[in-house]
Amino acid sequence: MGQSYMLNPDCSPRTMPNVKLIQAPEHGSVEFVKENIFANYKSAPQSRCNSRKSPGVSEYYTSKSGYSGKDMYKVRVSYGEGTIKDVTVNINVIKN
Repeated sequence: MGQSYMLNPDCSPRTMPNVKLIQAPEHGSVEFVKENIFANYKSAPQSRCNSRKSPGVSEYYTSKSGYSGKDMYKVRVSYGEGTIKDVTVNINVIKN
């Protein structure tokens, strides 16, 4: 559902973000996994880092069995250098 990362201009990891669930989803669960991910910087110099995997945290949402409809959760991401972001993730679960 989301990814968090912070890279230096030379594409080396600056810090590993800390991601904390501050409001759980009503109709599912969220798992945070530290793994290598592709960054998605919009501008230079870090935009050149988007083509290679770097350390970060991925968010994976799983709905309860049989559920379809809207769900949401909130996370707090802190980067260790003073930046803290609260993010609301809105989800539309579609039954297959």
